[in-house]
Amino acid sequence: MIRDSSRSFGLVSILFHWLSAIATLALFGLGFYLTSYGYYSPNFLEIAHFHYALGILLFGVVLIRIVWRLTSKTPAPLTNNLAGKISIKLIKFLLYILLLAIMISGYLICTSEGQTINVFNLFEVKSYMLLDTEQLNMAGLTHKYLSWVLIGLVALHVIAALYHHFFVKDRTLIRMIKPEQASE
Repeated sequence: MIRDSSRSFGLVSILFHWLSAIATLALFGLGFYLTSYGYYSPNFLEIAHFHYALGILLFGVVLIRIVWRLTSKTPAPLTNNLAGKISIKLIKFLLYILLLAIMISGYLICTSEGQTINVFNLFEVKSYMLLDTEQLNMAGLTHKYLSWVLIGLVALHVIAALYHHFFVKDRTLIRMIKPEQASE
């Protein structure tokens, strides 16, 4: 099943989810390395440019994913609890907002002095605004702290999925791993 149904996520949503998850974790790990240990390493620039390029690709995936989500049927939540339904919507919304804010602040950092971002020699993303030192520092702090908030929210998301799988024993995790055959 390619598209989502009222019962299950389709292959497209599942691929978007896992591509976003893997890229987000990789970007966080690279960012942590770069800010904690990597500045003095001989391959700092290569890793930094990989981080920038991967961030641009993730930005594109997230934009397409948002359009997909807005134009596709969404599987019904597996809970009838109003607080649970609100929590699910709120966490998904926050994940998207945080991802977008982090990627926009990252773009501003990378292009702050007019540089372009080379995306794996496929294309370049130009700078559209120059930042002064104060603006650059604000973008850097925004990028850093929102990344930590995002990782905390991702951890909560993973814990909730595992809780549902092992304790509630519903299909929350399974339907994000394996699309169900269409019955509609």
